[in-house]
Amino acid sequence: MGVLGAAAAVGAPATACAPPQPPLPPLPPPADPLDLLFPPDARRRIVTVRPRNPSAPPVLDQPGTRSALIVGGGIAGLSAALELAERGYSVVVREADEVAGGRLATRDLDPGLGRTFRVEHGLHMWFDNYRTFADIRHRLGVNDRFRPYDQVDFVFRDHLPERLESTPKLFPFNLAGIVDRSPNLEWPDVFGSLGIFGDLLGFTMRNLYERLDEVSFLEWIERNRVSPAFRDVVFLPAAHVTLNRVADLSAAEMLLFQHLYFTSQPFAFDRDVTTTDHATALIDPWVARLRSLGVQVRTGAPVPGLRFESGRAVGVIGEPERYDWVVLATDVGGTQRVLRGSEADTASAPALAGLRDAVGPLEVAPPYRILRAWFDRPLAPGRPDVIETPQHDPVALICLFHQLEEESRDWAAQAGGSVVEFHLYSLDDDLATIDEDAVWPRIRPTVLEVVPELRDARMLGSTVGTYENFTSFAVGQGRRRPDHNGARAAGLANVSLAGDWVACAAPSALMERSVLTGRLAANECLLADGVREAGWSHVSSVGPTR
Repeated sequence: MGVLGAAAAVGAPATACAPPQPPLPPLPPPADPLDLLFPPDARRRIVTVRPRNPSAPPVLDQPGTRSALIVGGGIAGLSAALELAERGYSVVVREADEVAGGRLATRDLDPGLGRTFRVEHGLHMWFDNYRTFADIRHRLGVNDRFRPYDQVDFVFRDHLPERLESTPKLFPFNLAGIVDRSPNLEWPDVFGSLGIFGDLLGFTMRNLYERLDEVSFLEWIERNRVSPAFRDVVFLPAAHVTLNRVADLSAAEMLLFQHLYFTSQPFAFDRDVTTTDHATALIDPWVARLRSLGVQVRTGAPVPGLRFESGRAVGVIGEPERYDWVVLATDVGGTQRVLRGSEADTASAPALAGLRDAVGPLEVAPPYRILRAWFDRPLAPGRPDVIETPQHDPVALICLFHQLEEESRDWAAQAGGSVVEFHLYSLDDDLATIDEDAVWPRIRPTVLEVVPELRDARMLGSTVGTYENFTSFAVGQGRRRPDHNGARAAGLANVSLAGDWVACAAPSALMERSVLTGRLAANECLLADGVREAGWSHVSSVGPTR
């Protein structure tokens, strides 16, 4: 038996003959066998875009000698500001709102509980194809404030609840797995809808808008004889969360979304959410970085209009400061207001009129409201963090913030309650304008269809955000959008455009489109001033079968 064995047999302590050992570190998670044969980066089909002037110096020869005004302190403006400030530009960011962040803005609000909470504009998610945003997160050092969220849960009226997740991470088995796991989809639904796969899997950005922007998404579905189950479970939920009316949606825009968030590569469906509010997780560190670089970030500072001289924007109406560059990084309505309020000399007037004509026809999506509520009791165990409800208008999303973010989780644990956010999209005039106190009674019957355990709950407090600032993806809008060089095309040499409404040749949308066009706008300044551009990357512009 040996000495140690004998000691153990008579009850001697096992440590009698050896000093205590530290615990072993946890084993790493098992490797995905697919990674050995198919490296994840190769499966992601990412395209890298190098600077057009790779031999140019990385910063201005004389830092501070070139200046830029960024109109708009949302993520498009913050993106442009970061690229310019890191390369030695003197940058001023002007934001009309009292806080920066745009549609990631966060406010300290008291919902009626005698204390404030950090309340965002609404839940957002960061997808695997958000390559520019991933670079910004890395540079800001904030990745520890995000966590993976790799599934989507749906509750329907006409179908069983559905959980979509794209596994295994290899085309086409990722898409086949969705059908195999679905309680609603059968393979005949797929084979009966084969006409869709030329546009979905054979997707190409080239001539997408020329072919399909004048066709509605519902027309495209009907034209391709998509089965009702496939339509209801796959396509309409995606259309529903665009904040646009489904009947108005452009087929071109929706096929781009399907490519970017679903079919382009087997990780496209993966996403992150923040573990805390958007300001703490991202916007505050971003603004702090800019200010450390000397950027003036001015909130509560609207720009009523610009002054144009000799084909260039030189400053703000009524203010003496002059700038070398201007980036218009506001939303559609904000850009239209700035241009309406602008003044131009005789040499600049035709170009300003041309830019107004280019931006003027662009629309915004219908009004939407975000209700966040603090309840006196928890929800049923096992509820997913986020529930999409595509057949429960006007409720499009139900988000359990006490499972998503630290502040709400701490309050719910102490109070024995829950914090739930309700996203109400594409509202009619009545629901968009009724008093905030009337919103919950109006939507409560619909909510109880999805989370009946709230029937006896008492709402302790609430906040309501009402907005009409989201980009329209209606039929015909995509073809009308100027790209980041749209102002130059009109004849304004030192003005660039940025935002999720700005056209882009690379596959991008929503938050990624904002930060990418912000970078592209900054690159035009860098290129003209002889400074090396910022590189960038994007998912392939064609589908996986091309």
